Amino acid sequence: MATHTFILERDGTDFAHWRGLARWLWAQQVPPEDVIWHTEDAQAQTPDLFAPPPRATQLAELPTAPERALTVPRSWLAEAEQCLLHRAPSRFALLYRLLWRMQLTPGLRHDLLDADSVQMQHWIKAVRREVHKTHAFVRFRPVALADDPRDGSGPLYVAWFEPEHHIVQAAAPFFVKRFANMRWAILTPQCSLRWWPQAPDIAALADQGVQPGFAQQPLAGRPGVLSWGPGACADDAPDPDAGEGLWLTYYTHIFNPARLKIAAMRKEMPRKYWHNMPETQLISPMIQAAQARSAAMLANAPTTPQRKLPGRPAPQA
Repeated sequence: MATHTFILERDGTDFAHWRGLARWLWAQQVPPEDVIWHTEDAQAQTPDLFAPPPRATQLAELPTAPERALTVPRSWLAEAEQCLLHRAPSRFALLYRLLWRMQLTPGLRHDLLDADSVQMQHWIKAVRREVHKTHAFVRFRPVALADDPRDGSGPLYVAWFEPEHHIVQAAAPFFVKRFANMRWAILTPQCSLRWWPQAPDIAALADQGVQPGFAQQPLAGRPGVLSWGPGACADDAPDPDAGEGLWLTYYTHIFNPARLKIAAMRKEMPRKYWHNMPETQLISPMIQAAQARSAAMLANAPTTPQRKLPGRPAPQA
């Protein structure tokens, strides 16, 4: 059987696009081993000088496929969408292989020890953990920006972050809800987010280069537009400011050497995030001084005199 090569849009995280192609393949009864998956972004990194840039495979351009039933658990669809956010190039093939196998062996959906299912859950766990770390370790810096009735007032808060997986848009709702009245942007190598808190709709930002397909209004019943675009580089992020110095002073004062657990700290805050977090420059010096500070705290601790318990009265002669 001929090999089918599909190119997914951009980074391949558009679940609707992958799902449409997978349904077409199943309808054509194309087995997983006869499918090769690529993404536009990956192809752009290794361009062919003698060929035009690759274009994503469009479902409308494929031959009409016959109707063929395809059933999966609803929960599996949600998990597959999360799995696509992982950076592993083999995730597309694994998902289609699972989809194919579940049609032939329905009991597979309940097999928690199946190798493909275990790998899928491992990737989903990594994605969820990366989203959590993004919420915890993004650090904003203010940049002066003129007030705009469509955008808001005050500075634009910009953060630079380097996620391991394609989770930038998945992490965005947290920042939208938490900083709904603040102008902010998150820059990453994969893509960039921009929150316009006072924009009435997407059309109002047309002169800012915001396109309808790259923006949404996530808050029902109130202004605010979230837009996204190409990735950035670390040089695009602002330099440290005075407010960062105040944060470092606060971080130093709340550090408690008596409660220091280095292994637990490194587990919750892996070193790969440290170079983008200003407070991490203080961690090594504080660890080195922790033992001496703990000893000093114990030596200077006030002592409480022991209370004498009332004894039993002496027997009368």
